[in-house]
Amino acid sequence: MTASAGPTALLSLALLIPPAPLVAHDFWIEPSSFAPKGGTAVSVDLRFGQQFAGEPVPRNSATIDRFKLMDGAGGSREIAGADGLTPAGTIVADDRRTQEIVFDGGGGKVQMQADPFEAYLLAYGLEWVIDYRALQGKMRSPGREIFHRHAKALLTGIAASPVATEASDQQLELVPDSDPTQERRPGLRGRVLWNGTPLAGCLVIARNRATPKSALRVRSDRDGRFNLPLAGGVWLLQSVWMQRAGWFSAHDWESHWASLTFLKPGP
Repeated sequence: MTASAGPTALLSLALLIPPAPLVAHDFWIEPSSFAPKGGTAVSVDLRFGQQFAGEPVPRNSATIDRFKLMDGAGGSREIAGADGLTPAGTIVADDRRTQEIVFDGGGGKVQMQADPFEAYLLAYGLEWVIDYRALQGKMRSPGREIFHRHAKALLTGIAASPVATEASDQQLELVPDSDPTQERRPGLRGRVLWNGTPLAGCLVIARNRATPKSALRVRSDRDGRFNLPLAGGVWLLQSVWMQRAGWFSAHDWESHWASLTFLKPGP
């Protein structure tokens, strides 16, 4: 699947996409501070909800594949926490450079009736799944899905670091071209990667914490690139992609949910 229109045209088209239905399951990382002072403790919440508002998810080690702090100097360490409690983890900040928190894990299983499933697919730009279901004669069948979560958060430091612009080997991820925590000029360019390769036609949704209901939406181009007119503030970027589940799976679809949170300075 490819997209040939430019970013501006794609943004205009994407604005016609309806808001996410309540059955969707957004997931993101929200630290107690996006710009912590060095040496201070930072609680790290994993959040589940809608429109950048939600409840903290208790830590469950059985569903965590990776939950690490990338220190910005080439090192990483596990984020510790207690199962069944929130926050999911705690770190000690180092403000010398940008740091990154990375999470990968299993989400769960969902079955939706046909209408809400189609509304969810439209909201996240997955029209090709609707077309596939139509070809298979399954438009009125429930949507059976197993989903996975891939979240990242950037912590602002005094200086930029490569972690902000490097891929983190997530199955689906959003990768900025430049460190957004250090960039005062409006806008953000980046890439959507699927298994480490550029993904075309993927919808990227951006919400500012101050105005979370006013989402920006744009699709990645043929090279997996996107361009969003972001101003200053705390941002949540997210994308969803699907693949057919295996032949022996009890579910029809396997979805992957990517998110990126950060504080972008104003001009």
